[in-house]
This record gives sequence, structure tokens and C-alpha cells, in this order.
Amino acid sequence: MNLLDQFVEAELEIAQGCTEPGAVAFAVAAAAEHSKGKLQRIRLRTDGYVYKNGMTTGIPGIKKYFGNQIAAALGYFAKDPLQKKLTVLAELDDKLPLAAKIMDKIEFTVLENKKPIYIEAIIEADNIVKALIKGKHSDLYSIERDGKEVYHIDQKANLIKISEKELTKKIKKLSIEQLVELIEDNFTKSHFDLMEKAYQINSRVAESDRRKSYCGIGNSYREFSLFNDMNEVAAEIGDGVGSRMSGVPLPALASSGSGNQGITITLSVYGLAKLLFASSDEKIFKATMLAHLVSFYTKTYVGRLSALCGIFYAAAPGLLAALLYLADESEKITNGINNLYSDTSGIYCDGAKGSCAFKAITAVELAVRHFHFMNDDLNCYLPSGFVNHELDITLKNLADLANPKERTVNKTLFKAVERNFK
Repeated sequence: MNLLDQFVEAELEIAQGCTEPGAVAFAVAAAAEHSKGKLQRIRLRTDGYVYKNGMTTGIPGIKKYFGNQIAAALGYFAKDPLQKKLTVLAELDDKLPLAAKIMDKIEFTVLENKKPIYIEAIIEADNIVKALIKGKHSDLYSIERDGKEVYHIDQKANLIKISEKELTKKIKKLSIEQLVELIEDNFTKSHFDLMEKAYQINSRVAESDRRKSYCGIGNSYREFSLFNDMNEVAAEIGDGVGSRMSGVPLPALASSGSGNQGITITLSVYGLAKLLFASSDEKIFKATMLAHLVSFYTKTYVGRLSALCGIFYAAAPGLLAALLYLADESEKITNGINNLYSDTSGIYCDGAKGSCAFKAITAVELAVRHFHFMNDDLNCYLPSGFVNHELDITLKNLADLANPKERTVNKTLFKAVERNFK
């Protein structure tokens, strides 16, 4: 299997609702299959990023409740979790009355020493069952019943997991130019079909907000007096992200663990390509795959989840790379991403929620702005602040900001800037 196929298999997947509550529900559902007797308590022990991201997000098909707690309660009544994984919350709205009755039995503990993704679901009844997810949202690592292991990630899956770690190492070693080459040399009909399907299913998520106004941010944006065709593409992304965060009962393609980033990339690349270029669908979907790759590349430095908003530090650079690729200016991608990070990079992730639609609209328009800057050969003088000549060093500095090594963010920032000028 070539490197592009490994990336597609590991990092592009269908998810129902926000991935953090989906993973919480998956963990509880996996444990519940082995639970016996009357429920006493469900304890969730998670890393801080999973807890934060899932606190206030919508749940598919559920309007009255939101967040990790109702996701855990619904997960208790889910069936076939090993098959459904991150779609385990689909079509559970009929279980809401039962789930609401057990919400007071659910307790969360944040584990400060655990890196994302880490979720323990412990169900106490006539027996005690613990399910563990770690590494990725869909990686069910083990299930224990009364202290005895009854499920462990199988040897084949373990090999896949090891290969995913190798994938991260391999992608991180590549330059942007080599990522472009990876697409040019390995893009096939199956990749085309996947990108086309992703565009279709993510379009349905966006369309649901235009019709039913789950969130309404995109429709409100359309009322602006100076609204134009480029704004319409951004508004569509606002529709998709807002709808998903509000609990629309539809699946979406997630990119590197994030449905919001998947929606932002798939819809914006296609919409802007049709607006700005006379490109074939084949080239558009190649550009879309490149955007997913570049997004993942940034995450190999900053982390799958972090304190920074992934729509800005991952999806927006991916979109910018796609636009420059479509303009046959791939050699400008590295400088363009550095410019983008010089513009705005300290935008924090304060959890998955409806207002992420605001960020998505801004991120798309930010990427378009920097595409035009690069078309005019406008480059920042580098090094500048924490942004370096070399993109990998910029990303290392950005990773320090996402996970501050000093007592304050400001001191961490000072150290990053100081490194650039030594």
C-alpha cells in the first residue's frame, strides 16, 4: 500500500455528529455490551481535549440536550458499536427518554496527564466493565470485565495502529513539494470517487442548515449588503459546520479526526475552484486531497487535538495549498502558509459548538485572501515573530503555543520568537 492510500485509510472517515461525543458514546456502548444487571454508575475518564471539545456540541437528532453527558447516556443504549464506531449515535433519538433518566448516573473526570485521544468508560452494575479508547477517536483498544480482558485490539488492527504511527513519521518528514508529488504520482479513480462522495455528503449537511436553519449563521451572513460570490462559498461552510455542531442527523467526512475540518476542506476547495478556475473535477479533487494532506501535515506537529483552532491552523493552510495548486503555483505554498500564520495563528479552540461556524467563515476567507497575496508575490519578511523561513520550524513554534512549555503563553511565545532570531 502506497503512502497516499495509507493516509486515506487512516485519516479520512465518516462520522455522525462531533467526533468527541461520538467517541465517548462509542466507548460507553462498547462497555455496555458486557454489562450485566441494574446500572449503578457510568464513569468517564478522559483527556482534557476530549472533555473540552465535547462539552457543548450538538448531538445528531437531539434538540433538548447536548454534549458529552447525553452522548454517554445514549451510548449505553446503542447496538453494534464495533461495527458503527463513530456513527454509533445515529438514529438513537427514540432512546432519548431512557437516556435522560440515567444522566445523573454519569460522572466525568479529566486526566491531566493523558494525551489525546484518551477515553475510559467504566460501567458499574452487577459487574464492572471498562472500555478504553486511545490514539484515535475510533481506536477501541480494550474491554475488561471484572478485571479480566474480554477484548483487545486484534493483531491486524495493532499492525494498522503501528503503521499509522509510521504514517505520521513519514508525512512529517516530507516537504510541501513532496506532498504535491505524492498526489500527482498516486491519485487514482478510487481517490476521485472518495472525494466526490465526501463532497456530496458534506453538501447535504450544509444544505440542511440553509433549509431548516439549525444554526443560521450562513443565512444571516447572506443578508450582508456587500455579500458576493466568494462570501457565498464561506457561508456554505458556515452552513455545514453550524448544522453539524447543532446536531443535524447526517454523516460527514471527517479529516484527521475533525468533521468540521472535513466539511471546510471539501466544500471550500470545490466551491472556490468552480468560482476562480476552469479546472476539471479531477484536478479539483486532487487539490482537495492535497488540502487534506496538508491539514494532516500541520497536525503531525501541533497534535490531533490542541488548544488552537484546527480550522485555522490545519484546514485553512490546506485550503490555501489547494488554491495555489489549482493555480499551478504549488511552489508558493510554503511561503503562503507562513504568510497565513503571520496573519492569524493564536485563535484558540474553546470546544466544538455552533459558533465554530463563525470561525469557519473567517478561515475560508483568510485562505482566499492569502491566495491573492501570493498571486501578487507578496511575502512577509522572514523570520517574523515566531514564523520562520522553514515551514517545519514555524510549525514547531506553533506546537509550542498549542502546548505551552513555559508558565505562560506569553513566555512561550517569547521563547519561540527568540529562537527565530538566534
